[in-house]
Amino acid sequence: MEQTLSLILQIATVLGLIFGVFLYFRKPQEDMETKQALTDKDMTNKATVLAQKELESKALVLAEQVKSKNEENERRFNDMGIRLDTAMTVAQNHIHSVDLKVDELMKTTNIMCNKLTELSTVINERMPAKSNLI
Repeated sequence: MEQTLSLILQIATVLGLIFGVFLYFRKPQEDMETKQALTDKDMTNKATVLAQKELESKALVLAEQVKSKNEENERRFNDMGIRLDTAMTVAQNHIHSVDLKVDELMKTTNIMCNKLTELSTVINERMPAKSNLI
């Protein structure tokens, strides 16, 4: 029985040594794989955060460009409105001056027509008709 017990102890010792060596080499490998997985996950998170920050910076740049374009367009529309108002004022002034000139021309023409009518009347009164002479 001692021999069987000794054999069982020897087998248990050998199995213990084999298991101990296995765990000794297996545990660091698992730790290394765990650290590598965590590092990969951390790198992925950092890459995601960097990509997100890059997108945010691009969005800010685009927002600034849109804002500047809107301000430029507003300025252009205001300038165009001012020019249009100025052009309308000038056109109204020209229309008014043309109206005054047309009124003056009509007065002058009426006066000339009246004078021509007077002259025609005077000439007709002083000169006998051709039919009377014959």
